[in-house]
Amino acid sequence: MNYELLVNKTNFLDKDYVPNNLVDSLSKYKDNILLEEKALESFRRMQMDAKVSGYFIDIMSGYRSYDYQLGLYNNLIKEKGFNYALRVIAKPGCSEHQTGLAIDFCVYKDNKCYIEYELENLSETNWVNNNAHKYGFILRYPKDKEQITGYNYEPWHLRYVGDLAIYLYNNDLTLEEYYERK
Repeated sequence: MNYELLVNKTNFLDKDYVPNNLVDSLSKYKDNILLEEKALESFRRMQMDAKVSGYFIDIMSGYRSYDYQLGLYNNLIKEKGFNYALRVIAKPGCSEHQTGLAIDFCVYKDNKCYIEYELENLSETNWVNNNAHKYGFILRYPKDKEQITGYNYEPWHLRYVGDLAIYLYNNDLTLEEYYERK
């Protein structure tokens, strides 16, 4: 599998693309969250190390099929309008979740599960953002890079890129910037 695969608004996946090595994450958040096998193994290592630091993270979203993403996209357009949807959710085929390499993580703290923007100022999120690269993950849509990635800042969205993560982290690069330099 190409862990450096660039998927965005201009680099999309075929409607029928499905990774062949998806496994159940056994997430506490909900049942049947699938993820690419190596990405899940790396997340589990990060999760265990976070726990040693007193942080409890889990997976709230993983693999999404083209059709599932289409449903999410169409529902958001109905709720909030096309322009809003364009900024905050990927069109079908343009979602990294279809690769099985993207994770939306959540935090369990104070008998509550924190998701999405609720995570922004938590110490757990700071820990994840400062350590994810050690496990092959990058914060895919960082703050102040919206013009580059085409998406709003998402402190919860990680992308598995394998060994490339350390280089991207150390050089403060998004995948788009990396491919632009390549």
